[in-house]
Amino acid sequence: MKKFATHSWATREALARREPFGTYGAFHAVEGYHLQFGNRLPPHWLEQYIEDGADITYTVLSYRTPIAWVLRCGAVVIPDVKYSRTTSGHQELLHALSETAEGPLAIAAQEERQKARERATRLRQAPAASAPCDQAVAIAAEEPAWCVVREGAGALEGPPDIVARIDDVLSRRVPVNSGEAAIYSAEYLERKHGTRDWQEVA
Repeated sequence: MKKFATHSWATREALARREPFGTYGAFHAVEGYHLQFGNRLPPHWLEQYIEDGADITYTVLSYRTPIAWVLRCGAVVIPDVKYSRTTSGHQELLHALSETAEGPLAIAAQEERQKARERATRLRQAPAASAPCDQAVAIAAEEPAWCVVREGAGALEGPPDIVARIDDVLSRRVPVNSGEAAIYSAEYLERKHGTRDWQEVA
């Protein structure tokens, strides 16, 4: 089933052509009779819809409620019922059921599709246009500076389990500006523990 933006010209065109469609909201249309549990048709219109059932060729719904239907003879039935603001917005689109599919609606829908294609093309081309010509320069610019925080140093003083964890971290290559390099620096450990026993002993 085709899916459109609710208030698009494509939606209006589908209504004019009596084609099933869905939207990114609660507005949709189906072929034939379609009465769902939980609909909000008033009793009088509910009876009318059920009575018309065998002759209904097209039903337009807002959420679960039929807000218009088309009979086999071509007659369009639009219940005069006030619903929520959202459904009222859907009802405003129903005039398209009386429009010709080959008229202004079709032209507007075609222009809308063309603009959407052009917009999609521009979006696809934008990343390529903004990419630097020299990929090697770009990669070099993004390459982080690395350092070995602790290399070729002596033993650390402190509880064995903590020393082992610190020793493991400080022996690895980590980015210079990383939090890992900062929190295991001698300056940080001295401030945290108030002693220089945590510093490396040459």
